[in-house]
Amino acid sequence: MLYKKVLSNIFLVFTAVIFCAFPVCAKELKFAVVSDINYANQSATDTDSDASKIPTILNAFVERVNENNYDFVVFLGDNIAKSNEKNLEGFLNIVKTVNTPYYLVMGNQDVHKISGLDKKEYLKIVSEHNKYQKKKDASYYFYPNKDVIVIVLDGVSSGMPTNHGVFSQNTLKWLDELLTKNEKKKAVIFQHVPYIAPYENPSYDILEKTDYRAVLSRHDNIIGVFAGHYKKESAVKDDNGVMHICVPALSQHPYSYLDMSLRYKKIPLRKAKDFVFDGSLKPAI
Repeated sequence: MLYKKVLSNIFLVFTAVIFCAFPVCAKELKFAVVSDINYANQSATDTDSDASKIPTILNAFVERVNENNYDFVVFLGDNIAKSNEKNLEGFLNIVKTVNTPYYLVMGNQDVHKISGLDKKEYLKIVSEHNKYQKKKDASYYFYPNKDVIVIVLDGVSSGMPTNHGVFSQNTLKWLDELLTKNEKKKAVIFQHVPYIAPYENPSYDILEKTDYRAVLSRHDNIIGVFAGHYKKESAVKDDNGVMHICVPALSQHPYSYLDMSLRYKKIPLRKAKDFVFDGSLKPAI
């Protein structure tokens, strides 16, 4: 008993020394978020139209990204104006010059089962251009560091095209299980259609929203949900303390994107805490 007590005291002293030697460390993730670019192949647009400016604006955005030390960049969907291979190839040929990891969310304009690319075709092209999306999955995740998981969520209909957000039961089950598996990490979700919109529009809302709400409410490790679609900025904290942030359209004046940081505190051998988002809209051009 005395031997065990001595060992216990030694451990307590050793632990105290560790936490005295390693003070609280300030951590930060920096990332850029952009939405609703609506890129169209120049040969398919009127040179005097607003659409003809998009390639220039997109190139300018890439330059702004490459001037900053971002950990990653997320494109929130509706990256192309009309779902076809030429538009997608043109968009990807510009964004592949981003010098930091970048990830694409699927938007309702990016795929069109009837008159454009279906999800399988879209993801095949994306995976050929973007080394960070090789799995050809519409919903996927990555770890920017040991404390955070980033989840990209597919909220686009696989059947009849619609402006509504549509989360299948398989997608919600996958999200639920992923959040449970990563309960010790903080989760940031990126999707095209927002859970909390900047203004009311019944034709844009998420269908079967209660099912999605049920998944979100079961997990206390979610700290932020980012979306676009409405082409207007907003930031709202829900009753569970989750930030819901909407990003305006890069394709509309003043051609802005979101410059974002996630700051928190970390002590060795302890959980990270005090996560805070800080961001501002910046002009791409």
